[in-house]
Amino acid sequence: MNKISPGKALIVDDEKTNRLILISLLKKQGYDCIEAVNGQEAIDLFSSESPGIIFMDVMMPEVDGYEATRQIKAASGSRFVPIIFLTAITDEEALSRCIDAGGDDVLVKPFDSFILSTKIRAMQRISLLHSEVQGMYSMIHREQEIAESVLINAVQGNNIKSPYLKDKIRPASTFSGDMVLSAYSPSQDLFLLIGDFTGHGLSAALGALPVSEIFHTMVSKGYSADNVLNAINKKLTSLLPVGMFLGVQLVVIDQELKHANIFNAGMPDLLVIDGATNEITHRIKSNSLPLGIVEDINTREICKFVTFQRNDKILMYSDGLTEARNLEDEKFGEFRLEDAISQAPLNGVYGNIFHGLDLFCEDRAQVDDVTLVELTCVQELVSKENIIEHQHAIKKPLANQGEWELVLNFTGLRLRETNPVPILVNHILEMEDLAEESQSLFTVITELYVNALDHGVLGLDSKMKSDPAGFANYFKERETRLMALESGYVNFELVVEQIANQRHIHLRVEDSGQGFDYENYRPPKEDSNALNGRGLMLIENLCDSLCFEGKGNIAKASITWVTQ
Repeated sequence: MNKISPGKALIVDDEKTNRLILISLLKKQGYDCIEAVNGQEAIDLFSSESPGIIFMDVMMPEVDGYEATRQIKAASGSRFVPIIFLTAITDEEALSRCIDAGGDDVLVKPFDSFILSTKIRAMQRISLLHSEVQGMYSMIHREQEIAESVLINAVQGNNIKSPYLKDKIRPASTFSGDMVLSAYSPSQDLFLLIGDFTGHGLSAALGALPVSEIFHTMVSKGYSADNVLNAINKKLTSLLPVGMFLGVQLVVIDQELKHANIFNAGMPDLLVIDGATNEITHRIKSNSLPLGIVEDINTREICKFVTFQRNDKILMYSDGLTEARNLEDEKFGEFRLEDAISQAPLNGVYGNIFHGLDLFCEDRAQVDDVTLVELTCVQELVSKENIIEHQHAIKKPLANQGEWELVLNFTGLRLRETNPVPILVNHILEMEDLAEESQSLFTVITELYVNALDHGVLGLDSKMKSDPAGFANYFKERETRLMALESGYVNFELVVEQIANQRHIHLRVEDSGQGFDYENYRPPKEDSNALNGRGLMLIENLCDSLCFEGKGNIAKASITWVTQ
């Protein structure tokens, strides 16, 4: 039975006698031998012949053994090719140089057949172990790739897909601790969140799952940004170990693309960029601890109200971008980021930032996850067709017939802490097939509740919003009065009935306010540019009927749709 050859052995020595002696000994071990007389020949033969083991002399013309070994080890990549140095020198410094150059062992001249055989067997065992480790590593790497794909789909699979919303996460390892989440609310507001967990890798990435679930579920049900952030914070404080937390930027853009509510908790500055000049018009700094550190956070205090123009850009990024380093250990930093923004062509900011980052870092491996998001505020982003395409499917009821009623009363402190709109809307959607009418329903109930709370219970005058600057003052005063609220009420009464092939929702909303002179009230014309008083006009356009009773503190609205 023929013995299986162990493969090729490359002998590198400028002395022919040494090569002949070693060839004789290696052939007895079953090797096919090839020869090189200097380091350069060894490098060339390694590339063309792929030997399984190399015996390398130290001192040779042209390229010595040290340099040849370094180049061969670099070219071998993950493949283990043992290199045994041949030397007559036995001092410790010379032997240390051989190992430092990449050698795996040393064979001292003159050659001894027993020692040679022993070293070969040792190298063969190491080679076998290396192959097993590489196989295990490949399997683990493949499993990590699968897990990464599943994790990304689970976390970001329901995100908005639009050419006007660009985002990229460059993980420092297989798994990323950064995340980007986006969704439309039932009122057609756009929610955009980026998060950065402490560190990176699998431990950081796992925290993204509960955050994504809370975000998409609550946004789709119409909960406010306050509710979403508080729910995420409570979940993380119960899950995360000490020392781990989540930095967050959250932007909520109204459907008319006129303003945004922005939250920054433990993240770099969020930038709003003029779409016509690339000038930075707003810089929203962090003014809160990251999420997951303390149980209670006042999200209303950290909210910033920002107005902007169509075609402006909102830029969000993690600190991995500005803290990326080059080969000289310099940071990319805010200065280079802002220079890339100012020097970019219009509509080319996103690409120019990555271009500048790549030129700066060159081949330096990144040590943290890098995330960049650019949102361009154009009408196409909030078009009804785009929203319908990306909104979550609404659960269909088992039946769509029969009358039912619902009464909800919210008083005093409860009005400070709870938004009843998502509760009411989602109860209706669980009972009724209103996929196409859900946005109108949400808008009507929201406007009726806001009117009852703001103008009724809190006594705010809508004329405060007569100009863009007044919006900020209005919401500031609203927050002040809401936090001081201890009494008052808003009551909802809902009746759903079937008449012939039509289904009707009758909604009655009563508040404890002073009411208004509804008999002499005239809503603004549809072509008016007024920023106040448009809520009632909107409700009238969406409802089949709208009327007021009492002092004007009771509103009644009806919505009708055709059933099969």
